[in-house]
Amino acid sequence: MSIPNPLSLVKGNGNKEELPVVEQIGTISLTELNTYHCNNPKRRLLSLFGTIYDVTSSEKSYGKDGAYKEYAGHDITLAIGLMKTDEKWLDRFVKMEDKWVKDAEGWVEYMASKYPECGKLDKWDEEGAPDAWPELSDEEKKELEQCVIM
Repeated sequence: MSIPNPLSLVKGNGNKEELPVVEQIGTISLTELNTYHCNNPKRRLLSLFGTIYDVTSSEKSYGKDGAYKEYAGHDITLAIGLMKTDEKWLDRFVKMEDKWVKDAEGWVEYMASKYPECGKLDKWDEEGAPDAWPELSDEEKKELEQCVIM
């Protein structure tokens, strides 16, 4: 099953909403982030560029039946940057092309206006990150070049 296109998240008039106060978790591992998935009844989190956002308040989007349930509990940076919605692009820490970075950066303001920050993902603080991360495989790059006809 594929994840709905993240562009459909954008709506509203751009006014910043009053964000709820949430418990801060500090710096956590990817393994710990993965526990805050859509089926976690207490808390749902996601990471974008290593900043962890608490998306618990958006049950319709990130809850167990939510449109973006697959994003909860994951780092979504590459998926958002590629505008790819399949799960294979979640929790991927690879060198990103400038266009992908720019596209993903476009989501930072939106996420920060809708969801409170509550921590950091340690993977983004590793020495050399993200420049030291591997590149996508040749097969994956080729896949990205394919045109999908619907």
